[in-house]
Amino acid sequence: MKYYAGLDVSVKETSICIVDLDGNIIAESSVLSEPAAIADYLAEQGMPLEKIGLEAGSLSPWLCHEMRAMKLPVICIETRHAKAAMEAQNVKTDKNDARGLAHIMRTGWYKEVHIKSHESQKIRVLINNRKCIKNKLIDIESQIRGTLKVFGHMVGVVTRKNYEQRIHELVGDDQELISYIEPLLNIRGTMITQFEKLEKAVLNIAWHDPVCERLMSIPGVGALTALSFKTAIDKPERFKKSKNVGVHLGLTPRKYASGEIDYNGRITKCGDDIARSHLYIAAQLLLNSVKKWCPLKAWGMRIAKRSSKQKAYVAVARKLSLIMHRMWVDGTYYAHA
Repeated sequence: MKYYAGLDVSVKETSICIVDLDGNIIAESSVLSEPAAIADYLAEQGMPLEKIGLEAGSLSPWLCHEMRAMKLPVICIETRHAKAAMEAQNVKTDKNDARGLAHIMRTGWYKEVHIKSHESQKIRVLINNRKCIKNKLIDIESQIRGTLKVFGHMVGVVTRKNYEQRIHELVGDDQELISYIEPLLNIRGTMITQFEKLEKAVLNIAWHDPVCERLMSIPGVGALTALSFKTAIDKPERFKKSKNVGVHLGLTPRKYASGEIDYNGRITKCGDDIARSHLYIAAQLLLNSVKKWCPLKAWGMRIAKRSSKQKAYVAVARKLSLIMHRMWVDGTYYAHA
């Protein structure tokens, strides 16, 4: 007899349900959200588990890596599939969700999510932390600008280096206002220092990585785009065709065809949003800023001429994903001619 388990993971506890091939519930319980605790409970049941399913989430990479090291058949499933399958439930509880996940594993109606390697996860932490500091810097500078507008002081266009000097020029000798703004300026200075450290780390990793070095030979593709793409794909061999990468990153249009209705919508925007956004930025740079002509730029400009720049950006971003995957697999550099 084959058995299947569903894990509904939360921060403190994990609900577990085991069902047989006919859908009968064999065992149910809640344990600590620790790989060892989950493995011990499953071992106590003494059943040969065919598949163990859990929904993609913040704890999923850690749990999957640890449980796979224990030789457990763990599968991380796509959240949209899990949600669609369990929407029929009238009562949503952790126990019912574990039951639903167990039945999903039994029926095979799921899409497996790739669990990134530890190396890719660490680089993602670097990229996300860099982005976080950058966004907070913008928030602080916007707050200071908004504060000074109340008194008729317009900061205007300034460089990062001259920003603090410009603020002091506008505030002048108003000691009270200076005392209110100075803490934000001090925080801004510290954040810039830390941001530059992370920026340097990003560039250092990209330039010393042979895959990123090749990807950056494409016009418009920089260190962030190369690293974002590399960590999103993680293992290029999991895509049999390079054109499937664009689908995976949500750069292909939605399709609705039912009865007499048949139309294409906007892009799906599924998959890795960090890689997708950086590919879009790279496409913008290629079409607008890169001076050197290349076949990819010419192709994108033709699309922009007959359609729109917006659609051209998306098309070029999708084409970039295809080219970058093929270059990675073949070990080649971009041919400009």
